[in-house]
Amino acid sequence: MTRARQGAAACMLVVCAAALGGCATSGDGVDTRQAAEANASLGADYLRRNENDQAVARFRRALDYDSDNASAVWGMAIVKDRLDEPEAARSYYERAVDLRPNAPVYNSYAAFLCRQGDVERALEYFDRAADDPRYAGAPDARANAGLCLERAGRGEAAERYYRDALEGDAEQVTALVHMARLMYDRGEYLSARGFIERADAAADLEAEQLRLAARIELALGDRGAAADYVGRYNASRPAANLSLRQLEQSRR
Repeated sequence: MTRARQGAAACMLVVCAAALGGCATSGDGVDTRQAAEANASLGADYLRRNENDQAVARFRRALDYDSDNASAVWGMAIVKDRLDEPEAARSYYERAVDLRPNAPVYNSYAAFLCRQGDVERALEYFDRAADDPRYAGAPDARANAGLCLERAGRGEAAERYYRDALEGDAEQVTALVHMARLMYDRGEYLSARGFIERADAAADLEAEQLRLAARIELALGDRGAAADYVGRYNASRPAANLSLRQLEQSRR
């Protein structure tokens, strides 16, 4: 599992060119469907670079050419969510689901719903995405569902989704890290170590994940391994100066 793959679990924008069922032109001879797709593609490029204002401008232009362009509608949903305009984002997501009812859109919409606190509806769409046998991102959708449940305080239900995600992809980093966290919180430190070591083998651990790994090793009494993780934590944050003693004290 690469860091790019992990991030893709988080972002979820996949813009595909729609099949053209004919040639629609404007009065000046412009092929409006092709113009819409071209602008939607540019909007997606801006979105990937976090240039949100430019993305909005291109998506709007695409929708001026073709108000049913699914790529532009989906892109507007994502950018409105980024800009903290949830009602507009919800409206665009609902249109995107109607226009392009497929697993990537379901997964993206579900993540939005989870952030809005609509957990049950989010699970419905995560499940729709994960149950599509053609969807390569099904393990990511299951891991996202687990994360949604964990944040809602439903750890046991989250664990089931994490384990399902790992059945589909043994290197699904979100599931591995959060299983490590759940096991640590339960005092099942050997299991926690197993999950965090698998995550570490699959991807470069982020700072807080390294901190968790150090806590797990301290709980198991392996100060050497804990010190190694603390060293990596400090290296990942140039201003950090965490010590084992500080980490031990923060546990109490």
